[in-house]
Amino acid sequence: MNTIYSLIRSKTETWVKLEKENNQSLINNTLRHIGEAGRLRPPQREAIETYLWIKFAGNNKRLSDMVREGILYDDVTAQEYDYYYTFKGNYVTQFLNQFFQDNKLKALNKKLVNDPEGIYWDNLLDELLHNFDYSNYLFSLPMGAGKTYLMACFIYLDLYFASLFKNDRRFAHNFVVFAPQASKTAILPSLRTIKEFNPEWILPKEEADKLKQVITIEILDSLSSKRKDKLHGNNPNLEKVNRIKQSKDFGTVFITNAEKVVLERYDEEDQIYVDPKNMYYDEKKASELKKTNELREALSQVPNLTVILDEVHHSYGSTGNGEKKLRQAVGVLNQHGNVNSVIGLSGTPYVKTKIEIEGKNITLNQIQDIVYNYPLNIGIGKFLKKPDIRKVSVKESRFIEQALTDFFSDYDVEYENGTKSKAAFYCPSIKKLNEDILPIVQNWYQKHRKGREDEIFRYYSGVDKKNKQYQLPKENLAIFNNLDKPYSKKRIILLVAVGTEGWDCRSLTSVVLPRQKTTKNFVLQTTCRCLREVTDASNENALIYLSSDNYETLDKELRANYQLSITDLSEKKEQSIDVQVRKPKLGRLKYKQIETKYRIVKKSSPEIKKELVAFRFAGIKKSFDYDKSILSGRIGTSGLTGEVAVADVRAEATALFSFDDFMYNLSLCTYGLFSQKDLLEDYADTLRAIHDSIEKEMEWLILNPNLDISGINRMIASSFMDRVEYTKEVIEQETEIELLEWQGSNKEISLVSPDGKVYKIMPRIPERDLLGKRGYANDPKNIEEDFFGDENNCDPQDISYNYVPYKMDSEFEQNALAEMLKLSELKDLEVYFNGYKDERLQSFWIQTPRGRYTPDFLILRRKENRKYKKGQTIPIEKALIIETKGEPYYNDEFKAKEKFVEQEFLKYNKHFKYHCFVDKGKNDFTRHLDTFKKLLEDF
Repeated sequence: MNTIYSLIRSKTETWVKLEKENNQSLINNTLRHIGEAGRLRPPQREAIETYLWIKFAGNNKRLSDMVREGILYDDVTAQEYDYYYTFKGNYVTQFLNQFFQDNKLKALNKKLVNDPEGIYWDNLLDELLHNFDYSNYLFSLPMGAGKTYLMACFIYLDLYFASLFKNDRRFAHNFVVFAPQASKTAILPSLRTIKEFNPEWILPKEEADKLKQVITIEILDSLSSKRKDKLHGNNPNLEKVNRIKQSKDFGTVFITNAEKVVLERYDEEDQIYVDPKNMYYDEKKASELKKTNELREALSQVPNLTVILDEVHHSYGSTGNGEKKLRQAVGVLNQHGNVNSVIGLSGTPYVKTKIEIEGKNITLNQIQDIVYNYPLNIGIGKFLKKPDIRKVSVKESRFIEQALTDFFSDYDVEYENGTKSKAAFYCPSIKKLNEDILPIVQNWYQKHRKGREDEIFRYYSGVDKKNKQYQLPKENLAIFNNLDKPYSKKRIILLVAVGTEGWDCRSLTSVVLPRQKTTKNFVLQTTCRCLREVTDASNENALIYLSSDNYETLDKELRANYQLSITDLSEKKEQSIDVQVRKPKLGRLKYKQIETKYRIVKKSSPEIKKELVAFRFAGIKKSFDYDKSILSGRIGTSGLTGEVAVADVRAEATALFSFDDFMYNLSLCTYGLFSQKDLLEDYADTLRAIHDSIEKEMEWLILNPNLDISGINRMIASSFMDRVEYTKEVIEQETEIELLEWQGSNKEISLVSPDGKVYKIMPRIPERDLLGKRGYANDPKNIEEDFFGDENNCDPQDISYNYVPYKMDSEFEQNALAEMLKLSELKDLEVYFNGYKDERLQSFWIQTPRGRYTPDFLILRRKENRKYKKGQTIPIEKALIIETKGEPYYNDEFKAKEKFVEQEFLKYNKHFKYHCFVDKGKNDFTRHLDTFKKLLEDF
């Protein structure tokens, strides 16, 4: 299925790959530091890559605008859908065409095909993507993936880029982090861990230290704003906000519950009275409302704000008043238009939502503005424990006893960090816990763990009059909050109405639901609590004990919320397909790797005054000469003829060039070696003469297209610098590889990324077919028949495809190979794609001063123009390197590598040729065919 997050992930992977090839890239440096720090999990790193793509490539735009502008468009994917040519060129209808087909909305798709120019499709796109007034991005990561620290990553990265690009609205200066509601007792405390995050995990120490000094993180967890405390009726949360706002407007982070912002007097009616631009504006009423809602007003005035929503799935759908409190709170904060963007995090993105199309409600099983999705089952064995889910259909007392026996028999573990494994029993009520379940647990302990009854722990809150006798000691809250500490002796945790969302107890190793049947969401939330990794999830297991009813409930909820079944909750690899090696040994390729070293052989200090006296502007004019004449010509039979000079270009006014300015700029160009005072004391007369000579030539300098005053200053400053003489040494390293030979026995290629997106494959495997019509993952030999048969041969001349399928990075690469294979000019040559993931395939590469360069394609000419034959060794005589590059990525970093290949590598490897084809944005290689054919002719 084609989704927003699969489109974004595909774009992100290509973008990140190209950024990583650029040593000067800010993105490359950031991601490299994150990788070297090694503190983040794969889903956190991938989510950050997506975040960076959204900010830098997507420009923080609304998702619907990204669709409209074609930022998310993928032509290869679009061609796999019916009616592609009906909508070619219209990004909105192409997207809707794919969406309707994926979701089997046949009537809507038919209407779209019949009326592609309809004015309502644009509005439908907005409704489909939830139509918020701000950029809204949902990151879906399963429990245990580290969502709270990911929030901290987003905060610090935004502040870092905001400090570099101070006026750039893409990056926030301040933040509000919302937990969904106060009743979720574990969520707000878990958000406090944002304070504990070390920004050195994502930024160099120097930059991290700067941000630590400016960031202020404040928890707004005092009494509700609707109540008055004892300090003169003031709101303590409001006092915190106002105190911080008075002293700073950058780097503030407020963490709170939505209820503390959404107050009793906020609705649409209020807006008409409080907005001065509205005709119904009432100053007196606006003042009253402002006093009533001071906290929300104070937060809404915080400038350049990003709002982060934890457990954001709570904000979708509707409540009695038509809107969820989390989303209503965002509207409150955005009443003055200060919200930069909203970032939501959730582990359950498959919430049913409804959109209205032509008066009919259509129910969707998934939130549509997900920008990153990491499925729960992919995390099993990586950062989540491997669960053993047991269904037991026995009476409650035996069920509980068996759960205890199995837990202590198979899951009694002391982890490397000193914590001991624990089992949580989720009980239906306080009375049931104390009167039925606790006695069973205590009796089991008397038989099997006598003398260790202090391992049993109860925790719940909100004891009413009926259960007053079961009131817990006050210290139980502190014990509950410290269960995951090595000194905690508690092993069996009996809970009521707590410990679902947000409870972070990594040493929790087992979950037991004693009651026979409970609510759907409760089963899903509680059973996953015990999956959090302690130290190494690949060696950690968890036990989930369920009745048959709850087992069936869990299965249904996994399908509905994660699109998984219980059988999916086992350690799984990414979907992959065995590669079919068609030409395993293409022959040996010999070439020389070239390294240039420079060695200083002499260093000398200049005779400064002598060089300054010798300065002549005439020499500069000769070196940087240009013609300021205006020429006139006429069109003749052989082009422009009869050119004559009719005038000279003149500067309208000569710029002021004071001696003080000259001295100041000259001092800067010496990089601190000489101050203005030093220059004046030792060289004033000589420099004044130079200034006068320059001043006389200011018009020439103003008009010169090749030189300006800063260049003149650098030339003069060079008179003050030490001189060095050096020798250049070229080191030739003879290299010989068995071209494209497989390394290792595991020959497989990832077919589907963790978020479900089918990679670009050549031969192209349609996304809708997933594993192919004939199941290539199960029987890869079918690839040979389907793509290389007599009727459907991707390589009719048998000159390519040493292995299939190829996973490629861009459409331009795919189209280039497809067009190459059609050419008769290649009949005596061979063309091969040069690359494979994880370097398990020995590829051809060139070492350059700017890093390793691996070209896209190699075209080979063998001895006597013979071609590859299995079992025969036919020497390779010549190789043509072909590169394909999108114009945005044909940048200075790549050009530097290309320059080395052309000027150095080819000089010492005469049997190689090189050419780069630059795409102008259409992914169309046919426009380059004439050039390519000429290359083959000369080759």
